[in-house]
Amino acid sequence: MKGHNTFNWFKLILTRDLTIAFRRSSSYLTPLIFFLIVITFFPLALGPQESLISSLAPGVIWISALLSSLLAVEGIFSEDDRDGTLDQYFLSNEPPFLLVFSKVLCHWLICGAPILLASILGSFMLFLPNGVLVPLLMSLFLGTFFMSLLGALGAALSLGKSAILSTIIVLPFSIPTLLMGTSIMTLAINEQDYSGYLQIMGAMLAVGVPGLCILTVEAILLRYE
Repeated sequence: MKGHNTFNWFKLILTRDLTIAFRRSSSYLTPLIFFLIVITFFPLALGPQESLISSLAPGVIWISALLSSLLAVEGIFSEDDRDGTLDQYFLSNEPPFLLVFSKVLCHWLICGAPILLASILGSFMLFLPNGVLVPLLMSLFLGTFFMSLLGALGAALSLGKSAILSTIIVLPFSIPTLLMGTSIMTLAINEQDYSGYLQIMGAMLAVGVPGLCILTVEAILLRYE
């Protein structure tokens, strides 16, 4: 019965946050539009040189995805902190780990998932070969979800402070994800084995879900000490 109630609590928070996010179109349209603008302007700036654009495409897609996912990081906890909802969450008997995970999942659904879909269009605009689409989507799924975990930690550490602080905190820790994501795509373009980098990204996510969620909970609890 307790497990059933906990799942319902998790589902309630996720549904509430998604409903609020989709009522504010800017929360999911801004990252998506930013991603598409960067992807569109890049080939326009370089001209019709397909081989050059294709060779630079991995870095362009990953930098665009990374920066786009950071646009909504500050809002992960800020609204709940301002209206007192965050305090009520931590006063309840429900595990705070699930609260943080629901926030991370909501952030990925409104930022990471649209970027994932937009990257399919981006792969055609940047003249990527068809065989790169699967590793692109797999690596972006792992990378953007990990970025949402990092974003939640940055948002927790910057609660009540400058909005730019969360981005400054997250950016240095996102470099390994950026490097591995671009390496996977580069190897896929050259028809080489990229499974090793993909496994590392999967391991990072597997460790990051419990580890970063726990660190995020502790970062929020620091405000109450």
